[in-house]
Amino acid sequence: MKDIKSLYKKRSIGKLNVDKKVVSILLVFIVLVISLLISIVVSTNSLSALRGFASFQTNWTTARKDVTFNLVNYLRTQDQDYKAKVDSCVFLIKEMEHIRIELMNDNTDRELVVALLEETHSVPDDIGKMITTFENFHEFSEFKETIALWIESDSMIFDLEDLSIRAESLIISSSFSETEQADMISSVIELDDKLTEMQFKLARSLAKGTELLNLVIIGVIISLVLINIIVGGTLSLRFLRSIRKWSEEIELSEQKYRSLFDQNPNAVFSVSPVGKLINANKVLEKLIGYSAREMKNSTFQRFVDKSQVDRVRNHFLLALRGRSQTYETQILKADGSYIAAEVTNLPIIVDGEITGIYGVINDITHKKEAEQKIKDQLVEKTYLLSEVHDRVKNNLALVSTLVQLQQNEVEKENRGESFVNTVSRIRSMALVHERLYQNETFSSIRMDEYINDLIENIQLKGYQKIKKPRLELETSPVSLSIEQAIPTGLLLNEVLVNAFKYGSDALDPVIKVNMSSVDGEVTIKVEDNGPGLPKNFELEKPETLGFRLVSVLLKQLKASFVINNDNGASFTFRYKIEKPVTSKKAMKRRLVN
Repeated sequence: MKDIKSLYKKRSIGKLNVDKKVVSILLVFIVLVISLLISIVVSTNSLSALRGFASFQTNWTTARKDVTFNLVNYLRTQDQDYKAKVDSCVFLIKEMEHIRIELMNDNTDRELVVALLEETHSVPDDIGKMITTFENFHEFSEFKETIALWIESDSMIFDLEDLSIRAESLIISSSFSETEQADMISSVIELDDKLTEMQFKLARSLAKGTELLNLVIIGVIISLVLINIIVGGTLSLRFLRSIRKWSEEIELSEQKYRSLFDQNPNAVFSVSPVGKLINANKVLEKLIGYSAREMKNSTFQRFVDKSQVDRVRNHFLLALRGRSQTYETQILKADGSYIAAEVTNLPIIVDGEITGIYGVINDITHKKEAEQKIKDQLVEKTYLLSEVHDRVKNNLALVSTLVQLQQNEVEKENRGESFVNTVSRIRSMALVHERLYQNETFSSIRMDEYINDLIENIQLKGYQKIKKPRLELETSPVSLSIEQAIPTGLLLNEVLVNAFKYGSDALDPVIKVNMSSVDGEVTIKVEDNGPGLPKNFELEKPETLGFRLVSVLLKQLKASFVINNDNGASFTFRYKIEKPVTSKKAMKRRLVN
């Protein structure tokens, strides 16, 4: 019992009702921790981006100073080397302007910006972080001020570029006077002073933006840390309470299992994955006469007949694969006798793995004995019913023979024909019992096979007068109960005899028989190409015994009918197929009615 308790202890843990509040707090805590980590990563990236922008500003400042220095020297010396340096520095500043314009676009071309930043000698590791930080924070007022100062500074640089272009034009045309030279140098120095002042403003603005960004990051991190401390403390307290609750649930689950195992009214047992019995309850001990201690560590081969060992082993292996099994077998008792048992094998699943088999045994010895008794009685009744049909068939044959003998004694032709019709009717009923006698079941017969036998019997009576008619049969497999088969057989006998007697008068006599079943209704049609029925013929007012019989049979079958007299006689009748009567109560009601 100790092994089983430890086994189900694990299983109980797997099925505990987890505190939903603990789960909710844990999820919040995890989200906050992830947010804190993201904030740290963002702050690190932002600091790297600010370092990159500081380097970017340094490069811009250097380029700006080089522009003014080389432009003044160019104005003083007219040396083209200075002019080339001016153009190179202006080009670099224009590249930086292009970076700003592209970053301000809604759809920034990141690849282009990366390439431009590399050309402006920015640190490669900071470039991606610079772009992301600019996209996230450029709408802040401090950063908007920095961008405005950047734009204004670039416009001054372009003024210096205009001065260099105008000076170059004057120098080339040899009209560059000392006065113009002095004025231009004075303008350059003035612009340089303004740019120096703008540089300080730009540095202060960038410092404000950096300070703001640092405050935001620090505030977010501190808030998240404090919230994490509060949530973590709450989670810890709640978790301690849940552990106490889980311990109580484990104990309750173990008690429920022990009660289910020990107090189960069925014989139950547990088996290890290698097939050794671990434990059994008192009911099983009483059922087979062994104690749980005697059965422990035994395999099923000890309790199963040798002829069924392989089958039981197969069911055991299927249960180990996770498929529940229910089967019947013979179990050996301590006294050497066997009992018939129904065994159910259920896989024991712990943490997704099958760790054993839980079994339930039901003693079905009395059930098997009762089933065998019923089978014996069924065989006996089947034999008796077969004998009844055989005797009915023989008695009808005897009646038919007596009628034929009487016919031979009658001299008048019309009376002899009446005897022939009577014999045909008796034979149609006898065929039903003959078919039932040949069937495995006595509740119904195949009417398509019956029709073939009936037509063969009518042909033997010689109803056709001149020429043997050609038969066209189209019959589907239709089964009718004996209650419907006999009136249907008599009905077919009358209309077929009529077709053979009068349809054979045609030049090329043809008799067609169709039978089909659709949606629980059978439709039977018999037609010939003879002279047809009399002009004043009405089935409701029959003049002959045969058609009076047809009228009665149609009412008995609750059949609808259609008679057509074009190009010969045609009879079509349709009715619902009734299920065979099998219960005694239904049979009694049928007999009473």
